[in-house]
Amino acid sequence: MSEMMINQRHNELLMGRVAKKLKELRIGRDLTQAEVYRQTKIHIGRIEAGNANITVSSLSELCKFYGVSFGDFFEGIGTK
Repeated sequence: MSEMMINQRHNELLMGRVAKKLKELRIGRDLTQAEVYRQTKIHIGRIEAGNANITVSSLSELCKFYGVSFGDFFEGIGTK
């Protein structure tokens, strides 16, 4: 296992909130996970389930795809 994997932070609460917001954005646009993948090449199933830590780059791409700014995305998502 690489040093990066060992040192990776894992915040279940934050991951769950990010997952919920991403799922709400997708469903609000009447898109399936498969459609999002076809258009972004990002597998969002595990991310939306809260089982995978999303990278900042992937989150940025998804925000652009959904037409929301980073600031708007994190509005209401506490990071405690």
